[in-house]
Amino acid sequence: MNIKIRNTLAEITGASVAMIWMWYNLTEASIMTIESVSKVLAQGIGISIIVIIALTIVINIFSSIVTGNYEKNIEDERDKLYELYALQLSSAIFGISIVIILVLLGWFNLTINTGLIAITFSGFIASIASLFLKMYLYK
Repeated sequence: MNIKIRNTLAEITGASVAMIWMWYNLTEASIMTIESVSKVLAQGIGISIIVIIALTIVINIFSSIVTGNYEKNIEDERDKLYELYALQLSSAIFGISIVIILVLLGWFNLTINTGLIAITFSGFIASIASLFLKMYLYK
């Protein structure tokens, strides 16, 4: 398996783990204070970063042990083009989500807690969608 696909899988897994963790800790978001909701969201982002780093290291070490060789992460013009496509998709999804959330906040009286949660989750979803696009392009 290519090193770029392994790293992308680690990023998808880390974001998914963080989203699941946040979902379970935000079951009573309607009665939580904004401080406690913000704390859970910040912890979820931190968990995502830690899990991504740990999984990337573990997967690459395991792959090197199994295959018996060390694979370097070499980038070329194709990789930069794939990154650009993924960034465009992520930006489009996140931008549309922000506009929808702002409309819901302004016109349909969505609570601030729900708005913060929706913004955070839309960022994670946009990131995961762009990572799946990168995996598709690398294959």
